[in-house]
Amino acid sequence: MARIPEETLQQVLATTDIVDLVGRYVKLRRVGANWRGLCPFHPEKTPSFYVNPQRNNYHCFGCGASGTAIRFLMEHDGLGFMDAVKRLADAAGIRIEEEVWDANAERAAKIRHGLVKLHNDIADWFHHLLMKDAVAEPARDYLKSRGISSETARNWKMGYAPASGALLRQWADEKRYTENLLVVGGIIARGDAENGRSGESYPRFRHRLMFPICNDYGEVIAFSGRLLDNNAKAAKYLNSPETPIFNKSRVLFGLEKSKRAIIKANRVIVCEGQLDMITAFEAGFENIVASQGTAFTEFHARMLKRHAEEAILCFDSDNAGYKAAERAFVILSPTGLLVKVAPLPQGEDPDSLIRNHGTEAFKAKLDDARDFFDHMIDFASANRNLGETREKTRFAGEMASMIQLLDNAIARDAAIQKVAIRLGLPEADYRRQVSRTAKPSMIESSEMREESSMPLPAQDKLAEMLCQYALSDAFILDWLRKSGREEVIKDIPGTELLSLIWGSSMNLAESTDLNVFLTTLRKEEDSALSQMLSRPMPAGGLPEAEQALDALDLKRVHNLLQHTQTQLKQHGLTGAKIAQLQAQVVELRKEYLDRRALLQKIPPLPAP
Repeated sequence: MARIPEETLQQVLATTDIVDLVGRYVKLRRVGANWRGLCPFHPEKTPSFYVNPQRNNYHCFGCGASGTAIRFLMEHDGLGFMDAVKRLADAAGIRIEEEVWDANAERAAKIRHGLVKLHNDIADWFHHLLMKDAVAEPARDYLKSRGISSETARNWKMGYAPASGALLRQWADEKRYTENLLVVGGIIARGDAENGRSGESYPRFRHRLMFPICNDYGEVIAFSGRLLDNNAKAAKYLNSPETPIFNKSRVLFGLEKSKRAIIKANRVIVCEGQLDMITAFEAGFENIVASQGTAFTEFHARMLKRHAEEAILCFDSDNAGYKAAERAFVILSPTGLLVKVAPLPQGEDPDSLIRNHGTEAFKAKLDDARDFFDHMIDFASANRNLGETREKTRFAGEMASMIQLLDNAIARDAAIQKVAIRLGLPEADYRRQVSRTAKPSMIESSEMREESSMPLPAQDKLAEMLCQYALSDAFILDWLRKSGREEVIKDIPGTELLSLIWGSSMNLAESTDLNVFLTTLRKEEDSALSQMLSRPMPAGGLPEAEQALDALDLKRVHNLLQHTQTQLKQHGLTGAKIAQLQAQVVELRKEYLDRRALLQKIPPLPAP
């Protein structure tokens, strides 16, 4: 008789967000750790139907209906058990393979059971060595140096993997664990010709402080080992390989301990290392998980969204931390999680900050956590020249891609307004840019974009015309450079090529100098200028060039007017600030109308 393996059922239920599933049929509202709505199985006016994301089930206190996501589909849609499981599996992208009771199925089930037992037994042994055995003295010294107490080591069942393989083999023989099971479980590795251990087996973890990694039920399914010999030529942290019971893309360190606190707070703190998570948890910040240094996955994001509405990223304040925050946002934001960033002081992590400065210092950083876009703009302002038009345009494009990931229109609108205000861009123009920007892939980040070519934004038609005049007439090029009006194009999108020509000291009207200049440009800039040069030059000369620059200046004033009007929309402005902005609007509107009136008296420019 065919059946679905128990492990597959567990995987389907763990992957299914029951709040999301039930929410498609029932209007739910969060009440504490649960969600509440009108029961779909009996008529009622007062909600008595509750969905518990922590236990991943539902219960109606009115009619008694209760169960898992599978039961909900069976009762609500009238499906049989197999059909309900298959529907959920299809939605989660899980392949269903029905088992037939045979020797092979029994053997696979026994291996999985044996692996769970092996990991829990060896975790006990590692822990005993750490707490009691003389061989683990270096590990205990390391814990003392990090301010980690024996109580904390017990709470997290930390352990010590000895340097000697003989001790491990002796333990395995006493417990009657075969070498094959140790290899399948990732406890022992088999060498090959490349590492000089061809055919030889050896312990994967040697002379390391061991952190057990658990599943949602608290069972040990893998390990992360911290190297104790800093002079050794090996990875500082080493994780178990993927096994029949461990998939690193589906596990977050410490979630089995912290999920209750995460649900209660409706917020999750995300850090990178196990010790960071443990120190923070023991200090009272229990709504925290660690990514273990691995990249976030969509499964991780769905797990966190099931428990909370907000994620605070606690990463380093350096460039690596900036990129880690961006990668995390790309994965977390599409789920609907509100992402904030709490950058730590240079050289600090949650563990060192709490140990050196106390819990209040860490709490202050969490309380001051900034919106993701504010954080990215602050970091870019300190590390990139956003005063330069091309760099500002490039960064605005990066943020536009991030904005596209937001899962609802209200969040996108707020982000567009924020970025436009912070970068001094006309909101209407930036809104159009965002709408034209494609969403980045779930694994794309600035690190990857830097390795590829950045597309050049569409160029302003007036700026293009000025480029053509300057490239065709050395006198006009010289006039442009001596005009002292560089601020005209500073805040106008689509003037990147004009800025390059304006800032060059070469005589670009000469073909030799122009060709040398083209070799200094990025591929996209070279291509755009070459295309521009292939088009017919506009009629006219210096008077028309002056008129084009005046028209650009009019556009600059218009952009400033729009930007100032956008600033007036911000919440929390003081009365004095509102009066100041209103005065600027009046002044800019008058300047705009005066300049436009002057330009209207001049014959129109030739068609570009």
